[in-house]
Formats: sequence, C-alpha cells, structure tokens
Amino acid sequence: MPHPPILRGIQQVITALRNVGHTVVEWQPYKHKDAVDLLNKIFAADKGAAIRRAIELSGEPIIPNIKKAIESNLPAIDLESLWKMHSDKYKYQKEYLALWRQQSHVDAWILPVAPHAAVKHDDFKYYGYTTVINLLDWPAVTIPVTFADKEKDIMNMQYKSMNDFDAKIHEDYDPDIYDGAPVGIQLVGKRLQEEYLLGLAEQIGKALVA
Repeated sequence: MPHPPILRGIQQVITALRNVGHTVVEWQPYKHKDAVDLLNKIFAADKGAAIRRAIELSGEPIIPNIKKAIESNLPAIDLESLWKMHSDKYKYQKEYLALWRQQSHVDAWILPVAPHAAVKHDDFKYYGYTTVINLLDWPAVTIPVTFADKEKDIMNMQYKSMNDFDAKIHEDYDPDIYDGAPVGIQLVGKRLQEEYLLGLAEQIGKALVA
C-alpha cells in the first residue's frame, strides 16, 4: 500500500479531474506480481553482466539499490529459457491489451510512481509500479502533484498488510522524515500514444490548479 502522501496525491488528482467534468473509475490490476517477477528474471538473465559493464564505463560505483538487483540469487539462463521468458512477456502484453480494449472508455491509468514520496537515500524498496509498465512497453509520464505534509499525512494504524513486504513498506513511513518531500503520480497510456498522453497530462495539470 502506498504511503499516506501518495494516497492523498492520487485522491487530489481524482478530485481535480471530477471537478472539471472528467470520469474516473477504479481499475483492477491484472497479474501485476507475475509481471514484476517475470521482468526481474529477464533483468537477471545474465546475472547482471550487461548492467555491470554499462556502469563500469562511468567509472562510478554501483549504488546499493542497483547492486542488490544485479546480485540476485536467480541463476543465469540459457538462450531457450530467455526465448520462453520473452514469449511469456508478449503473452502478458497481449492479455492486458485485450483487457484494456474491453474498457474502451478508459483513456489512461493514474497510479503511483513509487509507494513513497521522494525516496530516502539508498532506500528504494519497491519498483513494481513502474516495472509492470516497462514490461508492457507502454508510455508513461510523471506529474508533480503536491508535497508530503506530516500534519495531513497520518499513518493508518489500522492497516492490515497483505504480506511481510507490504508491512515493511507500510512501517517505513515516517511523517517527520518525509515531510516536505515531493509527491507525484504517473499517467500511463497505450503503446504509441505518447503525444496523446502528454495532452492528458496537460489537462491534469490544468485541473489541479483550476
């Protein structure tokens, strides 16, 4: 579950859009955990060798978050297995596009970029909100909305976590540390709809200041 500042930011966008006459509906995610797991396997297919080579060209050290990602316990895979993973990726893309076509009145998704406001240094724990979009190969644009406010963004002490990792994200929220940090959302559109998506983002920007 996203932290309170993110939930407030999303609600602020929803309210702003409805106030100027737009319709906002809830979207049921489709196999997002499977998508995250699949993309992690693709990224780790060569045990991070390509990522290491790219970083070595910069002469800079690998930041802790990336280091953890490329030091995965997942084994390096053979070419046939890689083909299978990409086949699974295309299958997932096709299934999700079919779902979206069933909801033809939906122009774009509004969702978090991350579960938290601007991340604490070297403490980015969850990439899933953007990972799924990367796997789908859909365009996205981030939109600044507001700032975390310790007076408004109170932790929900009654929240029941979905799993241990979700609990860890929830417990990571500290109103004092995040106070004043930027809060944004991402707007996601269909493939090859970049210009249309930018137009929608502009409309959200106008709605937020209306």
